Amino acid sequence: MDLDAKLSMLLDLAESLGIETRRMPAAGDSGDHPGGALVRLKGREILFLNGEASLADQIDAAAAALTGRKELENRFLPPEIRQALDDASGRA
Repeated sequence: MDLDAKLSMLLDLAESLGIETRRMPAAGDSGDHPGGALVRLKGREILFLNGEASLADQIDAAAAALTGRKELENRFLPPEIRQALDDASGRA
């Protein structure tokens, strides 16, 4: 699976869980979150992705936003997506 497809699948998965996604350039130093970050704003979850970051960093940010979600435990996910979630879980 190429990086574009992996990111697209992760974003579709996030949206299916009610997480809004937005792409925008990072303002200033992105520090520990070069690909983006999940924020809670007025009771909503929003995944902001840095559109200027590498696809790998954006994938890491999207996967990190989805790790530990009980809704995904028994859901079929392609092996590449499950691996991205497992990898992100190991970094958390």
